[in-house]
Amino acid sequence: MTAPSLSRPARAASAPPSAARPTPARPRPPRELLRTGDLQLLTWLAEQYAASGDQLQPLLGCGSRTVQRTLARLRAHGLIETSRLLADQPLWITPTARGLRACGSGFGTWRPRVGLLAHVAAVNEVRLHVQGRDPDAEWVSERQLAKQRQDAREHLPDGVVITGGRSVAVEVELTLKSRRRVEAILDQLTAHYEATVYFCAAGPQRLLDELAASARWPTLGVRALLTSSKVPS
Repeated sequence: MTAPSLSRPARAASAPPSAARPTPARPRPPRELLRTGDLQLLTWLAEQYAASGDQLQPLLGCGSRTVQRTLARLRAHGLIETSRLLADQPLWITPTARGLRACGSGFGTWRPRVGLLAHVAAVNEVRLHVQGRDPDAEWVSERQLAKQRQDAREHLPDGVVITGGRSVAVEVELTLKSRRRVEAILDQLTAHYEATVYFCAAGPQRLLDELAASARWPTLGVRALLTSSKVPS
């Protein structure tokens, strides 16, 4: 008799485990469409270099929640950058290169610098003040004036207001310049514009008040720096 085999029957080869299927990526929600007001805001920001977050509520005429939604929409399209340069100050909003192209400004990108924030903020406040008092007035920004300038030696005001057929140069003075320098600037501005208005901090205002009282520049007006200006210290 043949001895029974003690070996175990061979197991059938097991099928290789199936490869794990990748989890399909969730589709991104569609970006909210831009609005006409978004492009107008980009144009304003481009002309003024930038704006602080607290200046957007009076500029847009809305509350903080609407401002946040507007900023989120512009960020989603890559049209703005927000940065906080000082811990105790608001965010700053600047247009990106894409944002500048979207509004057709023709300006280059600008990076906020701590040393310039106070002046940019104060000029913005003056423009908001002018727009609030005379919505029909046209504001020509320093950046626009620089594109039109033909002589590099020509002094550029911080803005020009065109209203009632008159052009008024606007200067925002936070630091004291020499008397000779201010007089030379006034001579240039008086030759180019119907009037000049200075918004001054306390130090430079004393000098400007003296120059206005001299009657050498009869169309010179001097105002205190707007108290509503949130100027970084």
